[in-house]
Amino acid sequence: MLKKRNALLILIFLPFIIQGQQDYHFSQFFASPITYNPATAGAFNADIRGALTYRNQYTSVSEGYRTFAFAADAPIKLTNKSFDQNFLGAGISLVNDNAGIAGFNNFQISGNVAYAIDLGGTDQNPHFISVGLQFGYMQRSIDLSKVSWETQWTGTGFNQGLASGEPVSGAINESNIDLGGGVAWYNSINEQVKLLAGASVLHANTPTVDLLGSNESLQRKYIGHVSMAIYPENSSVTYLPNLFVMFQGPNRIIDVGSEIEFTLWERTEKTTHKNNLSTNLGAYYRLQDAIYFIGRVNYYDFSLGLSYDFTASKLNQANNGRGGVELVLSYRTRFSGPGYERQKLIRSKGL
Repeated sequence: MLKKRNALLILIFLPFIIQGQQDYHFSQFFASPITYNPATAGAFNADIRGALTYRNQYTSVSEGYRTFAFAADAPIKLTNKSFDQNFLGAGISLVNDNAGIAGFNNFQISGNVAYAIDLGGTDQNPHFISVGLQFGYMQRSIDLSKVSWETQWTGTGFNQGLASGEPVSGAINESNIDLGGGVAWYNSINEQVKLLAGASVLHANTPTVDLLGSNESLQRKYIGHVSMAIYPENSSVTYLPNLFVMFQGPNRIIDVGSEIEFTLWERTEKTTHKNNLSTNLGAYYRLQDAIYFIGRVNYYDFSLGLSYDFTASKLNQANNGRGGVELVLSYRTRFSGPGYERQKLIRSKGL
């Protein structure tokens, strides 16, 4: 049974390790957009935002994926002139992904910088296009001493003291510089509709991935995304549709869905006598992979979101339909204090 389990896990994770083509992906991708498009750094209506993410996936197949992430970014105004709304955006993101009995670990840290050009918007209804660059460092590692091989089978069990007969063994790690870039367009179409759209290329320099001596390059990742916020007039409900598309070599991810935000009460216009409170419910479909649902509570400048993936592919035969749980704690603030105008901005999505 142990031998079969090890063989199964190797079959599951070895393609990711050798080819290096499978990156992390979050169901609540909109919570920290700088992780997939550096041009979105600072592209939101507040002074600073941050997000902590934890994802646990495929736990029914022994050691599944455990992913931790942190992202923070802020806009930097270049001038106090009212007619010049250009600004810089700066941010940092960290992701650590761990999976499998061999402890395959993928760590990435990236700095993001963007420059936004004002297209005639205002403070409350901005309209700009931005370009961004990502400069990152990535490290991948695996510990093959934790894996049992066929040559170590004694007839009654595995003896890891025996030679594996494999060309590589023990703990292996590799590090690389990782580069990327992107563009984003933000438009407050009117008081009721706001839009953020963008595209990016990550791993633009195709860093080498050769943990097992394969000497292959990490393929470029091409991403497109669209997010909207729709505020029906005289309504306490906000619609937040999202589309995310990613292509990386033979891999494809397409997420489409929406959340509906219900405002329970708004922040007091001039003071903090009462802080805003709202809740979100949403459903998404990841093409040929999963259906997932999201619940979120937003209070003051904080937002806590929980999502769960139900496998909708052939993999559900192995994991009994159980996919992954994801928890996101995000924070966003405007240092100038509370006010009615803040209630018109998208707090939980980052637009």
